[in-house]
Amino acid sequence: MSLFRIGGPLRLAQCVVRTRPQTVLRSNWTRLQRFPQPRYQHNRPPNTRQTPGRPATVRSGKQVKPPPIEEDPASQQYAFPSELSSNPRVVVRYFRPAIWAIVVSGGIFASLAYLQAKSELKPKTPSWPAAPQWGTTRRTPPSPTELATQTWASLNPMSKLSAGIIAANSAVHLSSFVVPAYWQSLWHMPARNVNYTLFTSMFVHSGPFHLFVNMYFTYNFMIPVGYSRAFEGNPYQVGAFFLATGVLSGYAQHLATLISPQKRAIPEMFIRCGGASGALLGMLGVFCMQYPNAGLGIMFVPVHFDAQYVLPAIMLFDFVGMVRGYSFVNFGHAAHLSGALLGVAYSTLDGNNRLWKPLVRFWKQQLQH
Repeated sequence: MSLFRIGGPLRLAQCVVRTRPQTVLRSNWTRLQRFPQPRYQHNRPPNTRQTPGRPATVRSGKQVKPPPIEEDPASQQYAFPSELSSNPRVVVRYFRPAIWAIVVSGGIFASLAYLQAKSELKPKTPSWPAAPQWGTTRRTPPSPTELATQTWASLNPMSKLSAGIIAANSAVHLSSFVVPAYWQSLWHMPARNVNYTLFTSMFVHSGPFHLFVNMYFTYNFMIPVGYSRAFEGNPYQVGAFFLATGVLSGYAQHLATLISPQKRAIPEMFIRCGGASGALLGMLGVFCMQYPNAGLGIMFVPVHFDAQYVLPAIMLFDFVGMVRGYSFVNFGHAAHLSGALLGVAYSTLDGNNRLWKPLVRFWKQQLQH
């Protein structure tokens, strides 16, 4: 359920080297090559030669030249450590991603409301009675395609939505083995100043365990939340809320780089973020508001607490992690906290009757005219 943030010293070094021009590192290497001898050789007599592991020997009448310094490709990349100690001058944008997140989340709601209005206005074809079947009963087992079709048709709308979200996240995770470069570009890093990753980052996960926890959470909470009074079993509305919350919580994590504690060697702007945790915390917020007496617990731990007490504890944990940080976890606390707040607000302010249904009625009027 946690949104992981991935980073490391080597990645920071690579990021710094790529952002700085290559001419700076080459000039530093040229400056370093002006010294023909290593530093420990300056204070020795010219006729003294020392081999590592052996005592120094003196050769009379002959001056030994130091061996030439060979150029190492790895030394060119990390030639001057002082260049890597300072962070590159990267300006992180905050206003433009905010506009992008608001427009995209609003567009998601408007688009899915339009699809629902169009499906409700679509004329229904009369169903004719099935023709009588003559002949012997089929005794062969159904094919895999028929079995999958029958299973999909027997699912309720919320189960179909949950299965679709799980399938999409699993497919994106499998792409990391097929097209890793494309999969890497889906993560969100504030220093890149790329807006579309606020949407794509909710479908990437750091590993099988991260994917399993989020999809397990989706499977267990999507159906009860979808059939609550907040959504009334409407898959279009649940899908719009899930995607919009994922985008807005991703921007909240982007914005948190302004107040995040600098307790790590890598600044927060260079740590990439990904996972569906922000959207799932939004579903958890709705669940706890609609079912306050339901029992919630930690996975694989046989202890349960009322939902009305679990949600404030989680929000407090994420608030402290966002402001002060923890040394034992590396979660996207800002995305978690913002997602939970969006879920609480949507349930408390009755987004179903005040936002979704008026939007569907608007599209119906436009389509009828």
